[in-house]
Amino acid sequence: MGSERECGDEVAVVEFGEENLKPGSEAWVSACGVVRRALEEHGCFIAVYDKVSTELCNSVLWALEQLFDLPLETKKQPTSEKLFHSYFGVPWLPLYESLAIDNALTNDGCQHFTRIMWPQGNHRFWYIYVYIFFQL
Repeated sequence: MGSERECGDEVAVVEFGEENLKPGSEAWVSACGVVRRALEEHGCFIAVYDKVSTELCNSVLWALEQLFDLPLETKKQPTSEKLFHSYFGVPWLPLYESLAIDNALTNDGCQHFTRIMWPQGNHRFWYIYVYIFFQL
């Protein structure tokens, strides 16, 4: 069973379990309220989900570090023809960056994005990305 803890000025922690992952349930509504308030007040929350291994969490963090540590010129390369569907950064807020992946839920979309960011290849990034979206 999932639970939510709100910690005053601290970031909220939402423990996702089977009960609060059922849309419409009382636990779902409660968790949604905690998430909404946390995003409004802090812009984030801590999600706890026991079905995700420490190994997978560490792999995702490694992949994100690899991606966001790329040179700015590399990250700014167009990855899509869609407006606002590539790199977005705010110069006066240097820790705010986002990258969109066109057709993110397809193997072709992932391969296309990976080839743009790492023309020489980055099999580990691609493998982690594919594992997350196609194995869970």
